[in-house]
Amino acid sequence: MQIRSAAKSDAEAILAHCRKAFGETDFLMTEADEFNLTIAEEEAWIERSIRTGDLILVAEVDNEVVGMLNFRRSKSKKVNHLGYFGITIQEKYCNQGLGSKMLKQFLEWAEEEPGLEKICLEVFAYNQRAIHLYRQFGFQEEGRKVKHIKRKDGTYADELLMYKFVK
Repeated sequence: MQIRSAAKSDAEAILAHCRKAFGETDFLMTEADEFNLTIAEEEAWIERSIRTGDLILVAEVDNEVVGMLNFRRSKSKKVNHLGYFGITIQEKYCNQGLGSKMLKQFLEWAEEEPGLEKICLEVFAYNQRAIHLYRQFGFQEEGRKVKHIKRKDGTYADELLMYKFVK
């Protein structure tokens, strides 16, 4: 298992990973049928992320992308000290420490990133596995969006807002 920063050349592998991950879980905001980026669009997103100081980590097993963490720093001056991240891991690779490894590497990067003080995330309130991981790394709940998620079966779920100060 290798975790590294993404490169433009990873675009096709990242797209394949996202399509797989979006199709096998109800814990992500994007549905598989909504995700239709082209390779060129994905390459542009990766290049823009690198150029603007954001971070995309990919986790590989046998040269296949099976997990990803992407972080986007807020660009407005008043909130430039913070940013949001999300993690996707293919179900087959869950509960093997991959999320912890990506989060650890990300937090080490964040602690060294000039001016970055606060890391934020949003997670579905019923995603107990992810919430447990985030709490292990010191993230705390700072808010809740009530009935923010409408699931396929018509039921609603809350979304939690969590944070951690890195400086």
